[in-house]
Amino acid sequence: MEWKDLCSSDLERAIAHSEKKRHELRDGRIRARYGHSTPHKISMKPADRPLLLYHGTSPEAAGWIRVGGLKPMGRQYVHLAVDRETAERVGGRKAKEPVVLVVEAARAHATGLRF
Repeated sequence: MEWKDLCSSDLERAIAHSEKKRHELRDGRIRARYGHSTPHKISMKPADRPLLLYHGTSPEAAGWIRVGGLKPMGRQYVHLAVDRETAERVGGRKAKEPVVLVVEAARAHATGLRF
């Protein structure tokens, strides 16, 4: 398909069927839903937390995280995955051989952290 043949229904269908739901159409415009196009804090509902969560990162960043903890850095939230495979895929964008950190979510939640 050529870009010139793309119509709004194609875009609507792509957004509706996307796995991660990262975009939305609003007032005839497309925008990112995860803080990429909005300066204000995105409010999210607290989630039920599993016993463990996973964070994929580079070996270098893993060292910093072990010292200073997980931080959102330039983002609004820390990305945590519910399975190791997703964390490996995310970490693979940062390093050829990513590190997957295991977060004891239930234990962290018991200390007051929200997920």
